[in-house]
Amino acid sequence: MKTQLAIQKFLHNRRAQNLKPKTIQWYEEWLGKFARCYSELPASPEPIEDFLNNVRGVPETKHAYYRALKAFYRFLKKRHGFDNPIEQIGPTRCPSKIMPTLEPVEIMQLLNLAVNPRDRALLTLFVDTGARVDELAGLRRKDIKNDSILVNGKTGEREIPISDETRRLLQALITSNKKTDYVFIGPRRRPLTRSGIYILIRKLMERADIQGPKLGPHRLRHTFGKCYLVNGGDTRSLQLIMGHANITTTEKYASLNLTDIVAKHHKFTPLQAAHAAAQESFFDTSAALREVEEILTKKEAEEVPSNKKASYDTVSVGKTPPLPGLSEL
Repeated sequence: MKTQLAIQKFLHNRRAQNLKPKTIQWYEEWLGKFARCYSELPASPEPIEDFLNNVRGVPETKHAYYRALKAFYRFLKKRHGFDNPIEQIGPTRCPSKIMPTLEPVEIMQLLNLAVNPRDRALLTLFVDTGARVDELAGLRRKDIKNDSILVNGKTGEREIPISDETRRLLQALITSNKKTDYVFIGPRRRPLTRSGIYILIRKLMERADIQGPKLGPHRLRHTFGKCYLVNGGDTRSLQLIMGHANITTTEKYASLNLTDIVAKHHKFTPLQAAHAAAQESFFDTSAALREVEEILTKKEAEEVPSNKKASYDTVSVGKTPPLPGLSEL
């Protein structure tokens, strides 16, 4: 079977399942390079392993290719009875990484840099909801409720709760923009696009001197997930707010909650015992030691028999004690 033909059959099936256009594009991108390497669809694991070994980039990139090929071959086996060589290949190993987030002081620095109502409302909404970029780029006036906003995300439509401060900023923004149905407007009075939001947030983060990877809206999403749990929220409600299809995705944010771990570390680290020992060394213990020595000496003197004590006294003045008789041996 021709690889490109097999990919077209696979994509047709994904569209029939009503997958998002962005997801279809993702499959096209990752499987397209595979088709350029093999015009005939490989039926053994070795060519696939060679392809994965030659993938450049971080381990996550190689793992993305593996996931796309796994779904692709699984469809071909189920639909056309094609052998599934991917079953003989283990998944690409990806070392665990800590999701980058912002500290509270960095959040305030970022919010203070917003100089116009649009940027201030956009930043506040990201921090308050952890919404995805696409969800906010498509936000309309009718989607703003009293206590929530209605978004259309990867898992479909959902309502996200918002704070009163966020609602007031959004209401003020749409009041000043009565000529358009969209909430966030870019140049030439057109809706602010996904890429436009990325550029805007990245520039603000750079101005706030925020360091590290993922200088963009997704870092704000991670920040919301972490802070929500740190402040006492539960994973189930966080899943509904962030629109995760699987609770295991939400549980990753629980690993970022270091509050309890840090408190226990401060309490039980050996460094605390070392500091305590150092503090004790500052006290004068010589008097206590002399008292202990006097008690021990007195106790030893009381335990020595009187006849032995005389012998010890004789030795102590330099005289040789008399040798014991045979009867004493």
